[in-house]
Amino acid sequence: MTIAMSELKAAITAEPSAIADLTSDTMEFLEGAGVDGHAAHHVALVLEELLTNIATHGGAPTEPTRVRITVEPRRVAGEVIDAGTPFDPRGAPAPDIGASGDDRPIGGLGLFLVTALTSELNYAHRDGRNHTAFAIGRKVSDR
Repeated sequence: MTIAMSELKAAITAEPSAIADLTSDTMEFLEGAGVDGHAAHHVALVLEELLTNIATHGGAPTEPTRVRITVEPRRVAGEVIDAGTPFDPRGAPAPDIGASGDDRPIGGLGLFLVTALTSELNYAHRDGRNHTAFAIGRKVSDR
């Protein structure tokens, strides 16, 4: 893992322990960079969901997944690059959140959260890799 003044870069195998460690490292990095707790929490949730989907559905378990988190003045930008099956998270069907838990199929809520929490969500499949980019707005101090 590499941490620059306002950027965290990592390459991990998308498995539960590595995802948990990177999520924790990301929270620590964002706190150290002065990102408000609300935005930091949203970044961690989005990152964890994207990585969990790669681990569960990606189909390339041994290929490292690259992550970059960049703190900018008005937002936190993230990029996740993996070699799994092509998948555009923006096209995931919306779950029926009005249905009861017993009537709703398992799954789908995580990507619903990703789209709800991000101010930007982009996807491209290039050179055999998925490139998923997201941004989450920050509270800007008046000082």
